[in-house]
Amino acid sequence: MLLLADSGSTKTDWRIVKPSGLTILEFKTQGINPYFKSPEQIKRELRKQVLNPIEGLSQVIFYGAGCGHPKKANELALVLDEVFPAESSALVQGDILGAARSLFQNRPGIPCILGTGANSCVYDGEKIVGTVPSLGFILGDYGSGAVLGRDFVQQLLSEKLSPELTARFFEKFALDRVAILDRIYKQSHPNRFLASLIPFIHSEKSDEEVQALIKSSFSKFFEFYIHPFRQKGVEYPISFAGSVAFHFQEILLEVASELGEQIMEIRPKPLDGLVKYHCA
Repeated sequence: MLLLADSGSTKTDWRIVKPSGLTILEFKTQGINPYFKSPEQIKRELRKQVLNPIEGLSQVIFYGAGCGHPKKANELALVLDEVFPAESSALVQGDILGAARSLFQNRPGIPCILGTGANSCVYDGEKIVGTVPSLGFILGDYGSGAVLGRDFVQQLLSEKLSPELTARFFEKFALDRVAILDRIYKQSHPNRFLASLIPFIHSEKSDEEVQALIKSSFSKFFEFYIHPFRQKGVEYPISFAGSVAFHFQEILLEVASELGEQIMEIRPKPLDGLVKYHCA
């Protein structure tokens, strides 16, 4: 049996499958990013969250944010080998390769991720052949949950949103200005906190101010993550994976159309496609 995982900064989706692709078990843990957590931290968290041992595994295949660097991938593979013993050593790859294989299988394309973070690449049907810099939610990640949350909070605390929208926010969340700034600047994982505001932003997406914020961020995604490839003559189709892309797909499709782009597919999670890829 294979243990497949797809991890973002917020959560990790796991699935145990037979070689035929039949799902045996699904479960979730916190997001695992080796840039933000030490191997010992990851090991402790996994053992705390996965209470029962998993036996009979042939291999663990893990796709995750922060796993594109070989050193970090190797560190995480050693942890996975210890926590989930299998016949073969764990295989750890970056989340964007997971999105590419899920969305395009063995066909060329431009896979995009819009979840807590954001990313894209050029995939030739076998490997990644083009990338843009991954700068995180402070310098990049346009359109992601963390950046939409960041931009919303910036507008909120600058008193640029309507009194009615501001009142609805503070009625929903037991937070004040000091508490919000504390969560962003003093506590760990500010990107997760900012992304946790996405359900509220989604519930207010028909508000003109919120819709303008979303459209602006999605436009910047195309400018930063798609246009550089187009300028180099790459005409591959585009598909998206991730919760933000899925739940805001009407606005995302509208922005794409306005920019002359067509999106082939939008998936909330890559795992279904990864099962197909690895069990084909």
